[in-house]
Amino acid sequence: MTSEKLWKFICLFALMKKLLQICIVLHLVSCANIVAPTGGVKDINAPKLQKINSTKNLRHLNKKIVSFEFDEFIVLNNWEENFYISPPINKRIQKIIKGTELSLTIEDTLSENVTYNLSLNTCIKDLNEGNILDTLNYIFSTSDVLDTLTLSGRLQDAYTLEEIENAWIMLFEENKNDTIIFKENPNYIAKTDKEGNFHFPNLNAKNYKVVALTEFDFIYNEDESIAYLDSCVNAETDSFFFLFSFNPVIEIDSANSDTNGIKTDSLSSDSLSMKTLTKKEISYGKLEIISSTNTPCIFQLLQNKKVVKEFSFTNPPYILDELIAGKYQLKYISDLNEDRKWTTGSWINKVQVEKVQIYPSEITIRSNWDLELEWLIVE
Repeated sequence: MTSEKLWKFICLFALMKKLLQICIVLHLVSCANIVAPTGGVKDINAPKLQKINSTKNLRHLNKKIVSFEFDEFIVLNNWEENFYISPPINKRIQKIIKGTELSLTIEDTLSENVTYNLSLNTCIKDLNEGNILDTLNYIFSTSDVLDTLTLSGRLQDAYTLEEIENAWIMLFEENKNDTIIFKENPNYIAKTDKEGNFHFPNLNAKNYKVVALTEFDFIYNEDESIAYLDSCVNAETDSFFFLFSFNPVIEIDSANSDTNGIKTDSLSSDSLSMKTLTKKEISYGKLEIISSTNTPCIFQLLQNKKVVKEFSFTNPPYILDELIAGKYQLKYISDLNEDRKWTTGSWINKVQVEKVQIYPSEITIRSNWDLELEWLIVE
């Protein structure tokens, strides 16, 4: 082979080798999976408040700006549903978010010698992961004195005893007539959380009437659920109280109903399987309730929140007989009017609902077994 031919062969071999390398690279690229770069640990923390900036001179101002600075970028979370100021004001509070900062502008004449609470509970979440800041309150006063007395409580449905979320709890001065209560703003307001809890952190030592509404405003409609206390509260002497909400137009026939008053069969699924048996073939258990109460009442046995058996009494002894073996929840209903059903209340007539209590633990009924149960029932 001449030197010229040898040189051509070497060049051709080098070219083919290069082309082969290019083909291999293209093949590998076409077969590769494109994977996004791996991130760090997922952020599960809510935004942390770094500082609050506010106007210093609060007296006789009709404009006040409060700025909240956080450690990360933030957005609003159901603001209109969650935010409030107590005592309430007439003009809408303006809000602006810039990165990690939230600014609130109050353009309203604030009352003198009053302590205000800006409640931002569950109003803020971080931009990236949506972690919600559960608790954030800012308290300020229009005088040199800060009212720091507190009141707390819980709102429950009067019949089911389930907690009620996002309801308004309102305080009205003692001298305010009931006929104009819903025609003026309350003196103080609070909202219930997921567990039905509410809190007033900025009260003075006056007496207040308490009313709760479950709708979005402070105006009462006669078909709306309402709760109220018969007596006034004072943050100097009171600390915690329960409210029980009822709808005055709903009458619940407690017999053969579930915990929400919905009609259901009077027997559980276990009981239904025994329908074909004669009474002699079923072995029953018996429950006797020992209690200090001696007023007319109703006792219900429930399974999966459904009433499976009910007993009415005008006075003790409270013996629940012919019970099919099984596990039950036990419910007490005061029946003061002796109509053998739970009776709702009335704000207009100032009549409270008939009280309901649920035994704190599940009870077990056994065949051919008598169970004696002591229960402290609070009237």
